[in-house]
Amino acid sequence: MIPHLPPLARRLAPLAFLLTAAACAPADLRDDMPGRAQAFPPVYNQTVVPGGGEWRTWSQIQAEQSRTGAKPATAQPRQAGDRQMRRDSDDTDQPPPKRRRGSSSPPPDPAALPQPPRPIPVPPPPSSQSATDAFKRDLIRPEVDRMRTDDAMGRLDPLGQRDLMKRENDLRQWGDPLAR
Repeated sequence: MIPHLPPLARRLAPLAFLLTAAACAPADLRDDMPGRAQAFPPVYNQTVVPGGGEWRTWSQIQAEQSRTGAKPATAQPRQAGDRQMRRDSDDTDQPPPKRRRGSSSPPPDPAALPQPPRPIPVPPPPSSQSATDAFKRDLIRPEVDRMRTDDAMGRLDPLGQRDLMKRENDLRQWGDPLAR
């Protein structure tokens, strides 16, 4: 049976567990081969080479074996181990050689690469100004004709005559051939 805990303690118990686990975790984790994708977590075990007198990581041992032609490090005599230590101390001063990524062939000539299709220039759309003017003329012409008839009969007051002159001016502006 689970002991009865107050609600606050029940909520804080997982947090306390995570904090304790974080405090027990190793503080210094480093990547032996930075920049290289690794399928598995890196190996942090250190290996003692008899007669070498030094501690090396497994990745350092593998790198040394690949440089020396895959000879086992334990088969080397003690003097070779001293030379190996000197070589290791020299290697730590130099950055690891950079590997080229991608193809070993030179890049292709940019002029030989296929070019994207060039857009065909489209002529600008025709202006709709003339159509707009014709619409306005057709809209106002019947009203102007009626006002002209009324003015000829003497039925237009001075304000109506002023409106007639404004509308006739608009018709002239919109290109009406019948405007006075």
